[in-house]
Amino acid sequence: MMTFLSGSVEETQAFGERIGRLLRAGDVVALQGELGSGKTTLIQGVARGLGRDPGTIKSPTFVLVREYPGDVPLVHVDGYRLDGPPSASWLDVDLIFSPQKITLIEWAERFAGLLPEHHLAVRLSHVSTNRRRLQLVPFGERAAELAAHLEQSREEAHDAPGH
Repeated sequence: MMTFLSGSVEETQAFGERIGRLLRAGDVVALQGELGSGKTTLIQGVARGLGRDPGTIKSPTFVLVREYPGDVPLVHVDGYRLDGPPSASWLDVDLIFSPQKITLIEWAERFAGLLPEHHLAVRLSHVSTNRRRLQLVPFGERAAELAAHLEQSREEAHDAPGH
């Protein structure tokens, strides 16, 4: 598990952007965290990293799933209104977890048992009013590769002049 701290909305979006630049078709990022912990903010950054307009990314709380077109379609799922895995099982998981798409899931704990074996879990939590803790837990080889790249880019940023 790797832990990153964010002190602002901009830092959370920048971290998401770093994730987005690394993602490719078939990748799944599963976000967990209480209300207001930064899940949608992180996803907006991921969208920017994928070359999308982050302003178009809205939480799909009432529709559950939004798909954004692109070279690699982006699927944004929000499980907030689901009671848990039995409620989520009626969703077309083959469509959501397509190897031709990138999937980002908010309230991923409501998809327990339905998530693909290989995914990157991101647990967001409040540290203070403006600070957030983002814990990355990779499941599978591809997710471990993503997490390692993120850790390496953090170390390179700290080694840069002025840091």
